[in-house]
Amino acid sequence: MSRSKTIEATEDDSPAGLRFRVAGFAALRKKLGISAAEMGKLLGVSAQSVYHWETGKTKPRASQLAAISAVRKMGKREVTAKLNERSGQ
Repeated sequence: MSRSKTIEATEDDSPAGLRFRVAGFAALRKKLGISAAEMGKLLGVSAQSVYHWETGKTKPRASQLAAISAVRKMGKREVTAKLNERSGQ
């Protein structure tokens, strides 16, 4: 039995009704023009976690959904600034 490519977190198991869609997450990363490693740095997770989320092998925890939601509200310039800030620490 193959696993569906759309893993969704329902309102019951995520804060404030946040949902996770594999295609939406992958599209967000591509729209921002960043690598899986850079997305991981923004979210405080490994590049491998990002890859597993994008392929539907796993789904993010509730705390990570909140971080993803925050990144969704950022533009390319803000993301670049955050990444530069974190690499300079």
